[in-house]
Amino acid sequence: MLTLGALLAALAMVVLLFGERGYAQRIYPNISVRGVMVGGMHWTAARRAIEQQYAAFLEKPITIRYAEQIWQPSAADLGLHLEIDQALEAALAVGRSDVRAENVRITAAVWEQGLELPLHMRVDQRVMQRYLMDLAAQVEHAPLNADVALDGATIRVVAEAWGVQVLVDEMLTEMTAAAQSMTPQVVELRTRSLEPRVRDTDLAASEAYLRTLLAGPIRLRSPSSRCSPTCAWEWPVAQLASWLSLRPTTSEAGRPSIQVSIDQAAIRQALRPIAEALREEGTLPRVDWNGGELRITTPGDAGRGLDAAAALVQINAALAGGERDLLLPLIPLPPPVNPSNLNSLGITTRLGLGVSSFAKSEAYRITNIRAGARRMHGILIPPGATFSFNQNLGPVTATQGFVEGYAIIDNRTQKEWGGGLCQVSTTVFRAAFWSGLPITERHEHSFRIGWYEELGEPPGLDAAIFTGVYDLRFTNDTGGWLLMQSSVDLRRQRLSVALYGSPTGRTVRMDYRILKRTPAPTEPVYVDDPEQPVGSVRQSDTARGGLEVEVYRWVYQEDQLLARNTFGTTFKPWPDIFVRGTRPIQ
Repeated sequence: MLTLGALLAALAMVVLLFGERGYAQRIYPNISVRGVMVGGMHWTAARRAIEQQYAAFLEKPITIRYAEQIWQPSAADLGLHLEIDQALEAALAVGRSDVRAENVRITAAVWEQGLELPLHMRVDQRVMQRYLMDLAAQVEHAPLNADVALDGATIRVVAEAWGVQVLVDEMLTEMTAAAQSMTPQVVELRTRSLEPRVRDTDLAASEAYLRTLLAGPIRLRSPSSRCSPTCAWEWPVAQLASWLSLRPTTSEAGRPSIQVSIDQAAIRQALRPIAEALREEGTLPRVDWNGGELRITTPGDAGRGLDAAAALVQINAALAGGERDLLLPLIPLPPPVNPSNLNSLGITTRLGLGVSSFAKSEAYRITNIRAGARRMHGILIPPGATFSFNQNLGPVTATQGFVEGYAIIDNRTQKEWGGGLCQVSTTVFRAAFWSGLPITERHEHSFRIGWYEELGEPPGLDAAIFTGVYDLRFTNDTGGWLLMQSSVDLRRQRLSVALYGSPTGRTVRMDYRILKRTPAPTEPVYVDDPEQPVGSVRQSDTARGGLEVEVYRWVYQEDQLLARNTFGTTFKPWPDIFVRGTRPIQ
């Protein structure tokens, strides 16, 4: 046995000696690196064999999947490096120590049992992390908050969107572990969803409210008014939207929300022109000066106007989803002047007085003067208003106390209603004249009338009216209210018209100049009167000459000239006129 052992040892030694020579640059037989047999191979061949074995792994070591997306980075992209050289160095070192006996033992053992050497892989986590960060940039997105906004009348809704975040640290751990298999692996991209701060459900109520508010235009109309049938208005959706404002807030549950506010002041502003169109002022009362203690003698009529508070309630109900065709409510309005505000009008002072004589007038003329004076008594003239004689006089009819009288028209004696009313218009003109008010319409008489000069007045200080044709107008530019009062003195046969108001500080100076005189006609005029018996003759007018005259007025306010006016008149010459009867005697 000893001899046999010695022979085997000698044989092994011989084999070793011959092996060292034959495998000087090769790996000893029966050695493999992680399943790749490299025994008997030179370094280069062994390296090639290992690389071929792991070529698929090195090309696409890990496939990363996310939904429909796939990434297949290389080993170099992920910082994966197989340490093949180190494994081959270890394989070449087997049986090549400095102790020959040890080498013989190891070589014999490898020959008999084989030797599997590990193949290590080095992972550069910084490279892998950089790759994952680049990949995350393609996948990640921040959450999108839900939002509701108004773009004019358009409701803009932004739906919520969840965000995505890549779990880089978890991916590093999982990919590193997967790479250790050194076979291609599939790894699902690990992410987490990021919830938006503002959810769709948070704004659903606000969006629904906006859609209700802007569901359509609002139409408004009035049952009856002075603007009928045009008393109708429409507020388009764009106008409704302009009254809305949106403000981020927090709900009672602590969730984000949007508060929708309606600008009530804007609605009231939009109602103002409508209220103005619908407003029907009541009539002014008749007022008596009463020695300075103003007293209403005939109350004014009530007016009508928009009930703005009730209308506002209707409009808000319509916006909230109610009926959008609205019938605007009207309420009575007190007369513009009533006992509650009468004393606040500031009427405290007489500003001007007009006086004229109607001495020796016919009874019909006096009747008409008294009726006309009654129509002028107690008239209130608002600040800035223009007084119209004809408008305030009203219809000249028997029901108003007027009678017919004789007048010579076109050289004929005819009956007309209201003969003598020019006495009233002349007296009103004089009151406005001496009050320093702007006279905006005044007409001269065609012929000179003696009544208007009986108190020493200059010729031309008169004003003719003819209902529907000639009017007398003046404007109240005092800034306050005016009150007109008239009185008829039957004993002295005088008519007076006074204007009262707040002190104006005005003084008036008057002068006149006769520009031209025309002699009276020498030939009389005879006018037939079929109501008088034949043979009766009566002289109705005495001949007088014509006259061209100018009356001047200077209005001062605290020594400053406020206005200078010229009132021109051309009186035609007037013949002797005789009325002769033509009615046959029975």
